[in-house]
Amino acid sequence: MVGEIRDVETAEIAIRAALTGHQVFSTLHTNDATGAVTRLLDMGVEAFLISSALEGVLAQRLVRRICPTCRHEVHPPPAVVERLAVLSGRAPHGRAYAGRGCEECRGTGYRGRIGIFELLAVGSEIRELILHRRSNAELRAVAQRTMMSMHQDALEKAAAGITTLEEILRVSSGDQLE
Repeated sequence: MVGEIRDVETAEIAIRAALTGHQVFSTLHTNDATGAVTRLLDMGVEAFLISSALEGVLAQRLVRRICPTCRHEVHPPPAVVERLAVLSGRAPHGRAYAGRGCEECRGTGYRGRIGIFELLAVGSEIRELILHRRSNAELRAVAQRTMMSMHQDALEKAAAGITTLEEILRVSSGDQLE
């Protein structure tokens, strides 16, 4: 376990451990899974080392859960649907839910949190892109062919009544969540 990779020295220690057969888990602050590659390159880690050592990246964010006691189906505001459509390139599908607010959730409509995730599995095509120091956008375009994005995961959780569309927008706060 490497607590957090903040600098090139820590990154190189983690990569060298991975290259010698150790399974290394660490944290790295990025907006998405493919951003981890770009962040390591920006720190000064050699592309061939990243390409050889990296097996996968799990990105996560937390969203508030709708209170199960006061959850009800709603018609989402058109502005929310429009904003989500701009972020993801398509309008949210399925039902939408919200919490009314009750004693259980102290009137907030939310109770607890749940993660939204995306997992970048580093295969041969991604390794080649890393080796050639391709941009995050190029990595993301290739990865999205096989990866469910955090945005897609969040929309599925909203359609299942676990979180709200407004919460997805709040958490994305202008970041690329797709």
